[in-house]
Amino acid sequence: MTRSDWAEMARGWESHADAFRRATMPVAAWMIDHTAPQAGQTVLELAAGVGDTGFLAAELVQPGGTLITSDVVPEMLSAAQRRAEALGIRNVRFRQIDLSQPIDIEAASIDVVLCRWAYMLLDEPEHALRETRRILRPGGRVALAAWTTAEENPWSALPTRLLVERGIAEPVEPGPGGQFAWGEEGVVAERLEDAGFVEYEVEAIAFPVRYPSVAGWWERARAMGRRAHDARIPDEQEWLDALRDAAQDWIEDDGSLAIPARTWVAAATG
Repeated sequence: MTRSDWAEMARGWESHADAFRRATMPVAAWMIDHTAPQAGQTVLELAAGVGDTGFLAAELVQPGGTLITSDVVPEMLSAAQRRAEALGIRNVRFRQIDLSQPIDIEAASIDVVLCRWAYMLLDEPEHALRETRRILRPGGRVALAAWTTAEENPWSALPTRLLVERGIAEPVEPGPGGQFAWGEEGVVAERLEDAGFVEYEVEAIAFPVRYPSVAGWWERARAMGRRAHDARIPDEQEWLDALRDAAQDWIEDDGSLAIPARTWVAAATG
């Protein structure tokens, strides 16, 4: 998605932040555990969106530590700022950072970098990873997440596939960046090595993404995804029925859904 797309999606990400935070907590917890922020340290979250992963670190670096929450989209930063205020987080600063450009932060000045589901979206991820390594202090840690394949993430990929099959959305053109660009095993390690990281670990985490209903699934997809947001559905009820048929394996007795998700997580030492 373009910067303007993300700006338009910011309101949806903010309104669904609590549900997404609950679903993805295993990923955020892994990233925090494998970077182990300490009191007095400086933590930078890149492409933070509404900021939840970094907010977990903010408490751990007190007293004396600072969280820098960054995103390329001012609307996302505003949402993150409102969320920090609501959570009572005070030791946080907000900065607009474009990962396609050099990061305007002094070399060897950051103890921990967090970047959840962003590097894989970039056309030149090696540049952003090299910049990350440049700003890390010696021995500093970076943790990232990148989705596995579309087949292993029907919570996101299935509505898009159905939209394409029905001619409501255009197929995604192959390119260097995208939600599932790092999906195949070995890609994350290759990207880290290309950027100069020698000490690293990569794991996979599987978890369910929960929705109150099929309609709730589609509503969240529309709010948080560009192609679903743009979709013009001729018959809403028929579309929801099609989603329900496709999701039969994941529908609970009460009508709620628990749809599979799988992501790579990785941590490396600078």
